[in-house]
Amino acid sequence: MSIVHWLNVHPAEGAAHLRASLAAWGFELQDGPGDGTQLIVADRPDPRWIPPVGTEILWWVADGTPEEVSEVLSRRPGWVVRQGIPIEAVKGALQQIKTRDLGGEGWLRQMLHLATLDELLRPLLVRAVDLSGAKGGAIWIRQDDAFYQRCGEGFPEAPLPLPEAAALLQSGQGWLLCPGEQVGLLRLLEPQTSPEMVLGFLLEVEDLIINAWNLEHSRALSFQDDLTVAHNRRCLEVELPQIIREASARGASVALLFLDVDNLKALNSRFGHPTGSRVISTVALECKAMIRLQDRLYRYGGDEFCLVIPGGNKYGAAKLGERLIQALTASGLTVGSTLVPISISVGIASYPIDADGAEHLLEKADRALFKAKATGKGRVVVA
Repeated sequence: MSIVHWLNVHPAEGAAHLRASLAAWGFELQDGPGDGTQLIVADRPDPRWIPPVGTEILWWVADGTPEEVSEVLSRRPGWVVRQGIPIEAVKGALQQIKTRDLGGEGWLRQMLHLATLDELLRPLLVRAVDLSGAKGGAIWIRQDDAFYQRCGEGFPEAPLPLPEAAALLQSGQGWLLCPGEQVGLLRLLEPQTSPEMVLGFLLEVEDLIINAWNLEHSRALSFQDDLTVAHNRRCLEVELPQIIREASARGASVALLFLDVDNLKALNSRFGHPTGSRVISTVALECKAMIRLQDRLYRYGGDEFCLVIPGGNKYGAAKLGERLIQALTASGLTVGSTLVPISISVGIASYPIDADGAEHLLEKADRALFKAKATGKGRVVVA
């Protein structure tokens, strides 16, 4: 008879019926935590309720978001079942947990079939670290011409250009995820066993990782500006709150530069709209050339851009703004035999010094930009 340790965190309608059903299915219930399988009854999945003992957990909860589910399953493997679905689902989940199978019908595959890429990576990294006995690890995901760290610790968070990633693979300091597609890069900190042996379990969920990666790539295309190398405003509205949340969790800062092309209407009138479009594209290219891989460039609309600098402060951002103004003023744009001048105004604000959230940060930078335009253009104003 299999033992299930029952932990009742919150009262739940149907708990008595579930206990009776478990007994009828041949499970022995023991109240309180213990070695083996834990069954936690709670309002929502929450890492605070994870006991110090036990090998896996079945969460029987009133509700839970994908992020909450991913968080608890990255801490301890198991299954999450909502209390509103038929009680037989608990029996099936316990049977899958008992097998601890990562295969086509296993608990991890069933849990993750609707997951985002980030939700897939966290439990996979935890498992790789546990199986290898490593002190830590991290996963980078390929995007354009670099690998970007998405989860983990123990390594610098800076993006890895493709040549640097290739060198790590060649030296045995990194291992490819989904080698056929080169989706990601795994690094482990002082592993005690061969990582190749550890990575074998990933073959069973490789198609899930590739599908999530492709879905994310498709979404990224919808966030691309039609004219320039920048992302669009919709992307900014999605990503800036995430960047702020991550900075808040780490106690870090975020700088935002709000840029506006000066006198674009006059340029359009004199040289035509195609020239105006070239000016906008030139500004975006110059911004892209000056920022780091982890910085983000968005076209806010028309002749306005936003530069988001994670970990940056407004004083460093002001220097970047000045460099952009100088570079664009010096280069200009040649139309026929005429050199078309390019001037921008820049407003800057930073989190958390100037603002307490994404919307507030945009507002403060926009006000600084308005002041830059009102006091002569072609200059930087800091909030």
